[in-house]
Amino acid sequence: MPTLPRSVSRTLSFVFLFAGIIISTLMGTPASAQEILAAIVTADLPRYQEVHESMVKVLQAGGFGEDKLKIFKQSPNADKMSLTNSLRRAEAAGATLVITYGSQATSLAKESLKDTPLLFADVYDPVSLGVVKTLAAPGSDASGATSKTDLGLLVEALVAIKPVKTVGVLYTKGEKGSEQQLAEIKEHGKTFGFKVAAENARNPKEAQALGKKLSGETDALFLTESISVSLQASAIITSAQANKCIVFSQIPGLVEQGALIGLEADLDEQGKLVAVHALQAMQGKQVHLLPVREAKKISLKTSKGAAAELSLTIPAEVASKAKLM
Repeated sequence: MPTLPRSVSRTLSFVFLFAGIIISTLMGTPASAQEILAAIVTADLPRYQEVHESMVKVLQAGGFGEDKLKIFKQSPNADKMSLTNSLRRAEAAGATLVITYGSQATSLAKESLKDTPLLFADVYDPVSLGVVKTLAAPGSDASGATSKTDLGLLVEALVAIKPVKTVGVLYTKGEKGSEQQLAEIKEHGKTFGFKVAAENARNPKEAQALGKKLSGETDALFLTESISVSLQASAIITSAQANKCIVFSQIPGLVEQGALIGLEADLDEQGKLVAVHALQAMQGKQVHLLPVREAKKISLKTSKGAAAELSLTIPAEVASKAKLM
């Protein structure tokens, strides 16, 4: 068999290689075995960012470093259009998994994603959201970690510190997790004998203004997990302190910012819990077979500084259960 000249052989090799790349692209086959994980960190909220960073560390420790896994991170605004566009970009990028943080992004992902499995973390109540049927058996291609804490315990600790007659609630209509917390506060109001005054914060600017208004009209102010409220939490707490109004919440980190009392799921644990699911999914486990993981590290926190500012004393029965900040 005649031997081709070296120059011709090189040319043919290049042609075959280029043709292979073109065919691979047209067929939608990735050029490498690297998997793509899309992460939606809404509004780049610090609590979501902390969960995300914790998750990434576990993935890297589990053998999914940058050589094996590309993390396509997006930080859209909290509105439906921005989140939906980010979810579409995630699927267009060829993500094998989409991870969402918080109730807003998760509920929209459940509606928008077509063929891509969904994992979530820091979601208040995925069952009430309709994302999963039950925690033990999700019933759909979605699972993750819930950050739900017992709001009744938080309210019980609040009234032990100071009985309240009126509670203001800042929430955002359309954010199902925020709406769920408002509904729960109203039910606890019936049990503990306080009235609820709620205001809908449609954006961060409104959240700050309405927080100032409510803190001047009520005995205590409850901050739901609304993204607009979370982004203005520090300013809202400052206004409430000026009005001698108690602030309480389930949002992690607010006691350190001056809220009197909080009941928080640990964010580092949330990242670790969803990372374990992600590792299992990338190793071939079907997401719908993975039960939703519940928060185990839950802390009741109180602020000595806020108590002093409000001329309040933390009762021994509350202090014994709480971490004093």
